[in-house]
Amino acid sequence: MRSKVFLAIISITFLTASAITLIFYLKSTQMIEDNYGTNLYGRIEQVGNAFDDAMKEIYYITVQASNAEGLSRQAESYLRTEDAGQLEKMSGMLGGFKKRNSDIGSVCLVLPEQKVIVTSEDYPVYVKKVEDSVLKHIAEVSLEDHPVIIKDPVRKQNKVLSFIEPVIKDDGSVLGFVMCNVEERAVYYKYLDILNDGRSSDAVLLNKKNVIVSTKNAESMGKIYRNSNFPDIQQNGIYNKSNPAVIGISYKTAFTGCSFFITAEKSVVLSDLNQLKYFLLAFLFLFLGMSLIPAYFATRAMYEPLRNLTAAMDEISAGELDKRVQVRTRDEIGRLSNDFNNMLNQIEKLIEKLIKEEGLKKDAELEALQYQITPHFMYNTLNSIKFAALLKGEKELGGLIGDFVELLQASVNKKGTFVTVSDEIHILKNYIHLQKMRYDGHFHVDYEIGKDAGSCFVPRLILQPLVENSILHGLDMKMDSSRIEIRAVIEEDYLCISVKDNGRGMTQEQIYELLTKKTKKTSGLSGIGVVNVRERLELYYGNNAGLGYDSTSDGTTAYLYLPAYKDQNQYAV
Repeated sequence: MRSKVFLAIISITFLTASAITLIFYLKSTQMIEDNYGTNLYGRIEQVGNAFDDAMKEIYYITVQASNAEGLSRQAESYLRTEDAGQLEKMSGMLGGFKKRNSDIGSVCLVLPEQKVIVTSEDYPVYVKKVEDSVLKHIAEVSLEDHPVIIKDPVRKQNKVLSFIEPVIKDDGSVLGFVMCNVEERAVYYKYLDILNDGRSSDAVLLNKKNVIVSTKNAESMGKIYRNSNFPDIQQNGIYNKSNPAVIGISYKTAFTGCSFFITAEKSVVLSDLNQLKYFLLAFLFLFLGMSLIPAYFATRAMYEPLRNLTAAMDEISAGELDKRVQVRTRDEIGRLSNDFNNMLNQIEKLIEKLIKEEGLKKDAELEALQYQITPHFMYNTLNSIKFAALLKGEKELGGLIGDFVELLQASVNKKGTFVTVSDEIHILKNYIHLQKMRYDGHFHVDYEIGKDAGSCFVPRLILQPLVENSILHGLDMKMDSSRIEIRAVIEEDYLCISVKDNGRGMTQEQIYELLTKKTKKTSGLSGIGVVNVRERLELYYGNNAGLGYDSTSDGTTAYLYLPAYKDQNQYAV
């Protein structure tokens, strides 16, 4: 009990401290996540606005270049003369536009009619015989939202972020296209790499269609960006609810519509919290250790009265009924101890009363069972008749009366409740002699009494009712072959006696009624009956003795088993 209470106190203390620690840790975690997300979002917003401003400026430069009169006149002159000197002049003009913004990697003039591309680069200044597919692609993407991702038409191994504007002739037809190209790596190092604080796991720049404009892996440029944890990344904000392990931060620029999107593992963001986690664990175990002291004294104070009560109960269960519990408290345990003492006092009184009543009851029952035969005057009268018959020479009649007198004397004798099996058989033979006289010898009785069984003690007149049942209700006296077998043997520690007849048998209902009915039999010579046998066995032996019947069409057998006592003082009271 003490251990259970002690463990309960420690468990409650541990759970409470753990809950407080966990709540504090989760609050700290949420605060760090929110601060990190807010700070990083502010940085992304600044970088995104700077990127948007730069792209807006490049767009205006592209528009200015496409509308420059000198550039268009040079282009028209080249179309008429195909003079290479015109291409070099146009290259110089494109170089001037390139210098207006440091983010511009190159400026190109595409002349589809002549299949020529003029560049702002020192080398090559121009490219002739450009493939039709390249020219067609440039014309198609010029109609899309800008900037567009396109393969560098001069250095075909690279992809660039490009603003494309058409050069219109006076008649409204398209003379060519001006392209202001921004190198992807320049965008990455200037606008994305500076956002990497060592905690972010992924940083990308996407256009309106979620196509990667720039990322750490340059080979991914131009591919669709997919992230199952964050399906909607075109909205400004901090995403940390859809996935408990990752934080996502997105900022969409106003002019270009491009989105900066960065993800960070929460475990990396919260790495600085490990020190606090260890501190909280140390605090938890310190608090738990300190709670052991009051828990120990509290359980000790609670257990002491219970220990006294348990010790007293152990002594009482060992037979010391005079023991009482010392009541030292006025709480529930004190009341329980006081009630326990009162219960013991009542039990002592009840035991004394029960012993007295059981003694009186047993004496009355045994005396009543043994005195259900004829009163004493019958014994004296029959003795007188016996001697008169002998004086007149009626020896057989005198013998019968003598047997009956001896039977009556055995039934009313108070000198002993128990007799040996041999003496019980002797009394039984007197009764059988009288019954043979009554039925003119139409039945025969065999005896099989074991040597050890003959010296065992049994209750007086315990077999007579069983034999009487066989004679009166079992045997058919019209048949000369009627027979009764009486057998007594010792099996292990029990005396087993059986009375078997070859009569008409009994039904199961009759056997059940015979073994369970309460009304005592009053007919027959003895008037004792099977009910009396059953009740006396229960009085003397309790559950250690019993009576049973087994019957078929060939006859009935009564079984009697009881402890094999050779000392009449051994019987159960």
